[in-house]
Amino acid sequence: MKKKSNEVSVGVFVIVGFVFLTLVLFFVSGVYLFRSGYSVEVMFNYVSILNKGAPVRMAGVRIGEVSQVDIVYDEAKQNNRVKVKLFIEKGVQIRENYKFTIRGTHVLSEPHVEITPVAGNFPQIQKGVVREGVPLVAVEELIDRAHGILSDLSSVTGKFKTSLDREGTLDESLKNIRASTESLNNVLGKIEKGEGTLGKLLMEDGLYQEMDAFAKDVRAHPWKLVRKTTEDSRKWYFLYLA
Repeated sequence: MKKKSNEVSVGVFVIVGFVFLTLVLFFVSGVYLFRSGYSVEVMFNYVSILNKGAPVRMAGVRIGEVSQVDIVYDEAKQNNRVKVKLFIEKGVQIRENYKFTIRGTHVLSEPHVEITPVAGNFPQIQKGVVREGVPLVAVEELIDRAHGILSDLSSVTGKFKTSLDREGTLDESLKNIRASTESLNNVLGKIEKGEGTLGKLLMEDGLYQEMDAFAKDVRAHPWKLVRKTTEDSRKWYFLYLA
């Protein structure tokens, strides 16, 4: 009788352990039998290291889990894509204009799906509707882009260094620019002082007044301008008759 009682105890212990282990496996795998909620399906081109059981967060708060990740063929885009099925807890409203982004794909973070609310009076997502996720750029692609940028910068730096290494090219250009600037400053200084023909024309009021009076007199008495030819030189010139 005692032996039979021990066998029953062992059997009950095994059954309880099996049920507990099953519940643990369901929890780890992201499958929930006793939680109420609903599912949302999102399409991505690339999901990096996102796996089943990863958290689903909104504003940093965990509101569900990734329940399924499958490769499917998209007939509309004629390409293989990733369908991610999300389990959302009951009471959390996901509207049609919300954005779905995969975050935390680097080493020091936890991969998860971030749902970003967007302002607007949109209806809640209906069952069976597949949403489009925000495209995720692979880390490897970002590294390749960074290498390309560094290569371009290195090439530009090398060309600039080569131009500087040429004998006197840069120094000679700077000297020419400096000499031209000094020459222009000298010319402008002479003009301001009234030196030279242009300076006198611009700075001397007497010469200006004489030329102005001459022009006014010619306009008033155009007959004073006559053409006269000398017998020696046979040249044409204008004579102002006072």
